[in-house]
Formats: sequence, C-alpha cells, structure tokens
Amino acid sequence: MNQDVVSLLQQLVRIPSVNPDNAPGTADCGEQMLAVFLSGWLESIGATVSLEEIKPGRPNLIARFAPRDGRPRILLGPHLDTVGVGGMTVPPFGGEIREGRLWGRGASDTKGPMAAMLWALSGHRDALMHAPVAIDFVAFMGEESGQWGSKQFAKQYGWEYCFGIVGEPTSMQIIHVTKGSLWATLRSHGRAAHSSRPEAGENAILKLTRSLDALDRHLVPKLAAFHHPMAGRSTMNVGVIRGGSRPNIVPDLAEAEVDIRITPDLTAAGGALKLLKNTIADHDLPVELVNAHGVHHLNEVGELFLDFLFLLDVDL
Repeated sequence: MNQDVVSLLQQLVRIPSVNPDNAPGTADCGEQMLAVFLSGWLESIGATVSLEEIKPGRPNLIARFAPRDGRPRILLGPHLDTVGVGGMTVPPFGGEIREGRLWGRGASDTKGPMAAMLWALSGHRDALMHAPVAIDFVAFMGEESGQWGSKQFAKQYGWEYCFGIVGEPTSMQIIHVTKGSLWATLRSHGRAAHSSRPEAGENAILKLTRSLDALDRHLVPKLAAFHHPMAGRSTMNVGVIRGGSRPNIVPDLAEAEVDIRITPDLTAAGGALKLLKNTIADHDLPVELVNAHGVHHLNEVGELFLDFLFLLDVDL
C-alpha cells in the first residue's frame, strides 16, 4: 500500500466520528469533526466544498471539482459515521499498524474506502476540472442509523447523477445492488406488580418476547419469499430488546428494535412496513409499532432514482 494513503487513513481513524444514535460507547460522537477535516483537505486539492447540516452538528459533506454545467456526474460516496466502540480490545482511535493491518474503528467501514477515494482524487486533480464527466465526493452522515444523510441528498440532488460508487467493504467485489432496510421499534405494555405476586401484574417482557417469536414464525417466512438474484432474500433481525427495572418488579413496559432488509420485489409488493403491520394485526399480537424509519416510496422521489437509491443503500 502507498504509505501516503496509509497515513491519510490513520488521520481519518484518529478523528472520532461515532454515530451517537445507538450505544456509541464514547462521548466523542458525531460527524462534525471529521467533516471539517475533510473539508480543508479537499479544498487543498482544488475542490469546492459545502457542509450541509442534516441534524444539529451532523452534516453531509459535498465536494465538487467541476461546475454544475450539465455534464454527466459521478458520485463517490462513503459515509462519515462509524458504529460504536464499546467492547473494543484495541484503542478505537489509535490507527495503529501491526501484523500488516491498520487497527481502529472505521478502518474498514468506511474510512479505508474513503482514504482510497480521496487519494485517487488528489492524484488526478488537474484532470478533474476538464474531464467530460464530473466526479464529486460526497460523505454522508448517519448511515449507521437512520441514513438521513443519503436520503436527504438523494431527494435534493439525486437527479444530477448518472452513476455512484459507494465506499463500503465488499471484499473487493463490485456490488451493483443492495437491500434497503426498515428499522422498527415494537412496544408492549403490561401492569406492574411485586414479583411475590406476579399474577397480580401483567408481564410486558413476556408479551413482547412471545410476539417476537410469532413474528419469527410467521413474518420471516413471508419475507423469505421475496428474493433478488444478487441481494438474496428479505430478512428480519431482532437487534435490541429492553424492558423492566428490577428483578422483583413485574415489568409494565418492554421494547424491541428490529431490522428488516428489503429486496426490490418486496417494495413492489407494498413494502416491509405494510407486511409487518399486517402480520401484527393478523395474529393479534400484543405489541404496537411506535417508530419506523427507512421507508421510502417511489412516488416520493421518482422512479428514475430507484437504482441510485439502492446503490446508496437508501431504504425503499
């Protein structure tokens, strides 16, 4: 590897940009610091850079090397945020090199691809202005949670681009389609009581877990019927569960967060949210859907952007 690229990657890893939305494991959260660093770096190689705040202190970065003059545009699109650092056994922001590898949060997803893109752009800075195709670098916030950055960018600027290359770890294989995702929070209510007389209460955790089991038995097979030759089948994962306050209190509230991965034919059939709601209703499950994000319908963004949105890993 070119040592200059390695040094750049070390700099990127050493700037914390942990997504604050899901158990970050550190107080050093948010994308702002990394976006500011990248802004200066890109301006130094001739880009015109703008930071567009999507959530407070959490911007997208857009760097253009050629004017918006009607020529075809290509997007290079990594994301700024990383997952949390809790439980890591190496310094998460150390950028240490040992055993032929660089260690730190984001080294693979996606600061490694980001460094490669940046270095490629810096090596061709003179040609970028006059090439028949414009190449932009766009770094998105919030990819590891609600993907607000890519959704907002696609709505506002998607029509300008004919092609995109996303910086995700794919074992060096070119992947031209990916699943969308729906993140949903399910909540069950019970009635608190002392555990010496649990029959006087109503256990919200048991109601929730039995509902999740029912979804596993009834919803997951329905999802598996929707399939894409490259992306595989639609799936569901229960990723977070929480409830209760003490062992000696019957819990009156419990919640779970599920992640449903969506293939294009599921979108065409009405979408994951509709299927989830119908399954809950059909089996009279004692849970309510209190939050769901990631669902986009084609009529909101235009059918022409379908392939672009899937390439950006935007939820459909």
